[in-house]
Amino acid sequence: MSIFNTVGETIRRYGSQVTIVQNGDEIQTSAFVEPLRYRNRIYIGGQYHMLGMNRRQKYLYIGSASHRLTENASVIESHGNKYIVKRCETYFIKDYPLYEWAILLPLGERTEDEYGSD
Repeated sequence: MSIFNTVGETIRRYGSQVTIVQNGDEIQTSAFVEPLRYRNRIYIGGQYHMLGMNRRQKYLYIGSASHRLTENASVIESHGNKYIVKRCETYFIKDYPLYEWAILLPLGERTEDEYGSD
């Protein structure tokens, strides 16, 4: 079994049911959505915050490469929660897309970089 089949089957078999909403279309698929941990701080600005002071929860999305996402436009619905895609990339092996990954933010929250400077 090739790595492409293995990754695709793993996402289908073990991923949660999610809905991708973009451009008015809804796509039902499987993907992994999990909280980002401190070890992943490179993607969230590298800042530590006192617990309970700032809500900066980010989530990691891993899904099929056949469902491309768009930053600040795609919405992921999973387990009754909605998330906006803040950053996304397609992971390739050679010239072939293997999977789509994204950093998600709960829908409706604003991050520091969205506020204008004084």
